[in-house]
Amino acid sequence: MKLVAQRMGTGEVALADVPAPALRGPGVLVATTYSVLSPGTERAAVELGRSSLIGKALRRPDQVRKVLDTLRLEGLGATLRKVRGQLEVDRPMGYSCAGIVLETKDAPFSFGDRVACAGTDAATHAEINFVPRNLCAAVPEGVALDEAAFAALGAIALHAMRLGEAALGEDVAVVGLGVLGLILAQVLRAAGCRVTGFDLRPDRLAAAVQAGLDHVSAPQHFAFAGEAADRRAGCFDRVFLCAAARSAEPVEFAVRVTRDRGRIVVVGDVRTDFPRNACYEKELSVVYARSYGPGRYDPAYEEQGVDYPRAYVPWTAQRNLTHRLPLDSAGRAYEIVSGSEPSLGVVLEYPGAELSRQARELPLRPRPSRRAGTLGAGFIGAGSYAASSLLPILAADSRVRLLQVANMRGLTAKRVAEQFGFASCTTDPAAVLSDVDCDAVFIAARHSLHARLLQSALEAGKQVYVEKPLCISLEELAALEAAWSRNSSLPVAVGFNRRFAPATAALREFFQPAAAQPASIRYTVQAGSLPAGHWLRDPAEGGRVAGEVCHFVDWCCLVAGAPPARVFASLRGTHSDPSLHATLDFADGSQASLTYESVAVPGIPKERIEISRGPLTATLEDFSDAAFYSPGGRTRRTFRGKGQPQMLAAVVGSFLAGRAPWPFQEAVVSTRATLLLIDSASTGSPCIP
Repeated sequence: MKLVAQRMGTGEVALADVPAPALRGPGVLVATTYSVLSPGTERAAVELGRSSLIGKALRRPDQVRKVLDTLRLEGLGATLRKVRGQLEVDRPMGYSCAGIVLETKDAPFSFGDRVACAGTDAATHAEINFVPRNLCAAVPEGVALDEAAFAALGAIALHAMRLGEAALGEDVAVVGLGVLGLILAQVLRAAGCRVTGFDLRPDRLAAAVQAGLDHVSAPQHFAFAGEAADRRAGCFDRVFLCAAARSAEPVEFAVRVTRDRGRIVVVGDVRTDFPRNACYEKELSVVYARSYGPGRYDPAYEEQGVDYPRAYVPWTAQRNLTHRLPLDSAGRAYEIVSGSEPSLGVVLEYPGAELSRQARELPLRPRPSRRAGTLGAGFIGAGSYAASSLLPILAADSRVRLLQVANMRGLTAKRVAEQFGFASCTTDPAAVLSDVDCDAVFIAARHSLHARLLQSALEAGKQVYVEKPLCISLEELAALEAAWSRNSSLPVAVGFNRRFAPATAALREFFQPAAAQPASIRYTVQAGSLPAGHWLRDPAEGGRVAGEVCHFVDWCCLVAGAPPARVFASLRGTHSDPSLHATLDFADGSQASLTYESVAVPGIPKERIEISRGPLTATLEDFSDAAFYSPGGRTRRTFRGKGQPQMLAAVVGSFLAGRAPWPFQEAVVSTRATLLLIDSASTGSPCIP
């Protein structure tokens, strides 16, 4: 199918052929008939993409800090790979469309229903979209689909009006009369407000007059002069900023014309340097409108379809829900919204879309032929970790034939396939599992999918590498053990890469003379907080203890050289920001204390380990700086990396030999211990694995 995408490194916008999306979670597959480009939002995205590296850095200082942290911990090479990977990312464009339902899952729609859709990465400029059920709404009879395609913009306007608390008979101003400003102005008029519109462009003022606004004005640079300034100062109860501007002039104007104790609502992408004294003197309220309404940016609402009770949140994103060009002219559409000619917006028209399994698979190049001493590999999940840390290593291994990559987003699947040389891409994991040329499946999907995909791969007779965690519940672990017992001849490897880190090998060698004595391990992890919208904050993904602490538990099990006999933990915070303190007692008398903090001070080592065994002690920071203490003195060594290259080389070599790189049961043991730490923290009692 065709989709409009932007390459982040260059800002170029073009049509791309990608696999059609799969139906996942509660939602619908929609054949798009119309989608809308709004000049403000989409022009800003194009400008950011076309800006230089310095320009991008100035707009995203948070990303610059992440790059510097990666450089310090992983070196220049790994940092360049990650930065290059981010710049080569293609992102789908668009967030407002309408179309016809093709398939549905756990959503109140049927085949053929007409729906309006909203949401970044959901209501994109694509022939077929997967839309979560809370981001689409039925189109009423009598409403044309080209009008319904503006639903997201209408929802933004409704949400802004409610945040502004505009009441019947009030004087309100709308600053910026683009398509969103005009819709908002009409909503305010319908609510009984007296509306004045402001804009610098005559064509937009003319459109506002045609839309029935009470007053329109075109002040030069958003400033009145002389008598007009005195007459207009402080005359509006509410001011809605819908302009898109890099200067602070719209804000200064809004502060000047708002009455005492009035309210300013920031809707557009405008610079918000509010003059403190002027706002203080008038005791103004300033509110930022967050997109379509309550539920936006909440994964439970947007992705899982969990609605808010109407009694508590009556107006959610779903309840709020020019130029006309064919889809093939998407390039010209973006030239228009970027300012090549006057426009309030552009509507893209789509040909009728059909859906089939074949549409979810896209061949890209001839398949590599099967050769002795090579491994046919299929990949499920192509997120940032897979693209930066796993696939570059596999693509450089001459023993690996990359056959097919599956990802829930077709654009990502295609980009990764082209970048690393896969023969095809798909949005259907079943296509990878049923591939007769595929010897091994590599799973790097979201945590909640690991157990099901691993079980399906085993049943399909495939060797499997699965990223950590192995699973996220004890019930899933029991089901996996049963599946593996039925297919125990198939090698399985879990992505506990720290087992293979050069520093780990050096530590084990150092402690070998004292291997008969129990070890004392003290492992501290300053993990740091996750961004607000990060998928691991979703409780359905198992949380950070199941998803991240498993790494450190497995490493302690490896170094102790014995299975845990007793575990105990205390936990405070939430699943997305936990603070865990745990102890593990091992069968040989070894002990490990593990501290995991999700709030870290910048600059502090992320991982710090201290081990004592007999007369020997060693310390290790971030698997790079180590100190070895023995009766003979102290030795310092430095290492690089946390073991991904060494682990994958071992996995490929072992799979070619028909065996696992280490016993699968060890991963089961450490996973069970990790999950029991969660149980122990909830009950306050020790657990016996």
